[in-house]
Amino acid sequence: MARSAKREYWRVALVAVLAAVLVLLAVLQYRWSLEVSRAERTRIETSLKTSVAQFRQEFYRELIQVSTTFHSDPVAEPADFWSIYADRYQDWVRNASRPDLVSNIFVWRAAGNTVVELDSASGDFQPVAWPPSFADARARLEQEAHRPPEPGPEGFTPELRPFAWTLEEGIPALVRPIFNVAGVRRRLGMGPRDQMNGRQPPPTPPGPPRIVLGFLIVELNRAALDRMLGDLAQRYFAGPEGFVYNVLVVNGEPGNKIIYRSDPQLTAASLNPPDARAALLPVAPGENRMIEGAPPRPPGSMRRRFGRGSDDSSPRPRGALILPSPAEQPWQLLARHTGGSLEAVVAADRWRNLLLSFGVLAVLAAGMALIIVSSQRARRLAQLQMEFVAGVSHELRTPVAVICSAADNLAEGFIGAKDQVKEYGALIRNESRRLAGMVEQILRFSAGQSRPASYELQPVAAADAIARALANVSALPEAAGVTVEREIEPDLPAVAADSAALNHCLENLISNAVKYGGEKRWVRVCASKIDGGSRVRISVEDRGEGIDPADLPHIFEPFYRGKTARAAQIHGAGLGLSLAREIAEGMGGRLEAASEPGQGSTFTLDLPAAPSASQALPRTA
Repeated sequence: MARSAKREYWRVALVAVLAAVLVLLAVLQYRWSLEVSRAERTRIETSLKTSVAQFRQEFYRELIQVSTTFHSDPVAEPADFWSIYADRYQDWVRNASRPDLVSNIFVWRAAGNTVVELDSASGDFQPVAWPPSFADARARLEQEAHRPPEPGPEGFTPELRPFAWTLEEGIPALVRPIFNVAGVRRRLGMGPRDQMNGRQPPPTPPGPPRIVLGFLIVELNRAALDRMLGDLAQRYFAGPEGFVYNVLVVNGEPGNKIIYRSDPQLTAASLNPPDARAALLPVAPGENRMIEGAPPRPPGSMRRRFGRGSDDSSPRPRGALILPSPAEQPWQLLARHTGGSLEAVVAADRWRNLLLSFGVLAVLAAGMALIIVSSQRARRLAQLQMEFVAGVSHELRTPVAVICSAADNLAEGFIGAKDQVKEYGALIRNESRRLAGMVEQILRFSAGQSRPASYELQPVAAADAIARALANVSALPEAAGVTVEREIEPDLPAVAADSAALNHCLENLISNAVKYGGEKRWVRVCASKIDGGSRVRISVEDRGEGIDPADLPHIFEPFYRGKTARAAQIHGAGLGLSLAREIAEGMGGRLEAASEPGQGSTFTLDLPAAPSASQALPRTA
């Protein structure tokens, strides 16, 4: 008893330790998932920032190609200073990667306040009226052309931006003032290098010098611009299976007019709030230098005078300063993950990882539970097998001892009377049959374990099968004096069964009722049709002590014997009910048990009715 309690203690301790290990693994897995989620969010945010920066840089470089091609540094006041842009346009068409990006070339001449447009067919500039799309920019350009060149806080007059291109988003077009550099120098004086070289300042012409000769307006092709934005979005925000981020380019106004969208169904509201927002063009010259990848140039006093100072050690690429229009809201780049916000995407990924992780832990826990249950079942089966060996040895020894004793008495001549000889013969016959029955059950069980039993199904009359089983059981000593009641429903259909197997199943059920029927020694066998005659139910009932509720779920297990049977020392091997259920299920039926302690037990066998003569019966295994 103490050994059993100690074994149970260690079993509970093992289960507790394994449960604690699983809980610890679950906690570590959860914390690891949080760390992975944080790292994944940082990675996604960094990747998104990189994609936005590369998108802006590539867009800026595309515009730089335009500004570099049409850049000029006039040093005089030619009457047709705009004619050089015809050659620049031909260079653009021949050498540019996106020649269709430039739609038209316009030059506004301050002298005479006229606009000329390049005729790409003839290569000449022709006077034209202001295009309607330039209405908002016209007044601003005229005002800036007559503004005096007073230096601003950054070295230039902020409104004039003398060395910068301006992106007029509403047109769209790149605009740059064209300066009379010689006039500027005469107005502002000579530079330090000129003084060091002993040069004399040029004579200043009478009257106010003209600083701005006009403005160059490079109109961009809206369709080509949309294709360029689409290519950049595909390059930096898409993967092998499509866009990872929804992308919008809007004008930044309160209405958020859409310039480009990666999906025709997108709206500005669908990307609110975005995962990333950035101005498509740098607003300040310093940011302009950063987006080019070059360090900001230090301010210099000489550069403020439209010249280059000695402190200006990093030369500026030609045409490499493009700023948004000061009168319009700059274009904005918006990006939002197609799966929702970054927080939602990371959370979904975290939950997916948690589900997978806890799923693995659940499988591990189930595996551990199965191992524990299997070990318990194996231990219990081993114990039952030991009890079976001991019980069978006792059961076999009893009839063998009776047979040997009776045979010795007969052989020694101690029994001479005819009645006594007959009695001894009946004793030997009954014990031999009991011995043969036990050996038959053991052989059947052994055969069923090695290979499934095969049954040849044929129509069998249930009443005849019950009669044969009762006749065979009546020969057992335990059946002496037992009252047997039969209730056979008339017109009972035949059952589809193997005759020998059905007889053995019924014999096991009836002999089991006889053995455990107690002092009342009463057995009732009933047979009736159910389910409209498609099945036949055979029940065997006794009025014994019944089956303990704790034993009832296990009575059909091999070698299992209930507490009542072991306490009453009722002989048996624990195989009868197991073989009976195996036979019933092998023939397509089922065997169930119901019992109330002190009221007896009922075993119910359901079998399918035999089909009509035209239907063949299958062979079951």
